[in-house]
Amino acid sequence: MSARAEYPALLQRWRRMQRALKAEDQPAMDRLIQMLETHAQVTFQAFDDPLEAAFVAVLICLIKQGEKNAA
Repeated sequence: MSARAEYPALLQRWRRMQRALKAEDQPAMDRLIQMLETHAQVTFQAFDDPLEAAFVAVLICLIKQGEKNAA
């Protein structure tokens, strides 16, 4: 199965996991979910492994955020 086909299930698992976190950790997980959603269309088409696609999507956002903060 392709990463793109796995995306909805992965997103659903992340959202369930967010609800299981302590209240103070939930905003951080929400940000990770937003990062995933921002780049999912591209990364989930480019990779066969959904974990790799999610990892790259989050890393792209973190790098861009770091560059923005450095400027």
